[in-house]
Amino acid sequence: MAPREEESVKRHLKVFAGGLPDRARTDDVGNHFARYGHVVNCNVMDPKDGDSKKAPFAFITYKFAADADCAVVDRQDFPGAPRPLAMGFAKPRKKDQQDRKDKEAGLSETEPCKVFVGGIGDRDSEEEVGDFFSQWGLVALVVRDRGSFAFVHYATREGAMRLLDEGNVTFHHRKLDVKASESKHRMDERERDDLIRRAITRHFHKKSMGMGPPPVPGGPPPGYPPPPGGYYGGPPPSGYYGSPPPGYPPS
Repeated sequence: MAPREEESVKRHLKVFAGGLPDRARTDDVGNHFARYGHVVNCNVMDPKDGDSKKAPFAFITYKFAADADCAVVDRQDFPGAPRPLAMGFAKPRKKDQQDRKDKEAGLSETEPCKVFVGGIGDRDSEEEVGDFFSQWGLVALVVRDRGSFAFVHYATREGAMRLLDEGNVTFHHRKLDVKASESKHRMDERERDDLIRRAITRHFHKKSMGMGPPPVPGGPPPGYPPPPGGYYGGPPPSGYYGSPPPGYPPS
């Protein structure tokens, strides 16, 4: 695996698509996934050892993290495929697998996609915060506290891991602390699915407005709800997202 390709896997920019129809063309697969964003590379692979019972698969590498997340969490109905494609992120090589396990171990057991952010200002809106943190992945929900912190909920755990790799980030000339959430509550699956569907719609909507990465043609598949008011969803019931980590804010 080339160094640049290894880096794409480590940054979770390379996604896997399984269950393609026979004789699927690279151009067709690349064009299908390019609706989510800038595709750097696309490779269609035949099953190993020529096993006719297994379907072809592909690896698609994106330039931007939110595009990769969106492709993975959205339902992929590819022309000619008998069922939706099996989606996921490319697995790292054996020598890097322990590093990934260590990072996953640092995520919240109940909410692995949720990250605590400390240092948010009173004038920072949910939309500003959501747009900023979208550079690390597809943001499904932002919940602001009246204090100086917020919770950013990604559509994938890979989004949370990308951000946590930073340790801290700079937003409006302010350094923000980022930590894995210590929430004891688990989001309802229906609520999570609805937030992800809305996040996908918002992803297309932002691109159509020319915001963020270069816009792509088209829009979300039929049946997706319009972007919700506030853009990053409404807050769940009071107390759902708990409190900041012990000792925050620092004295």
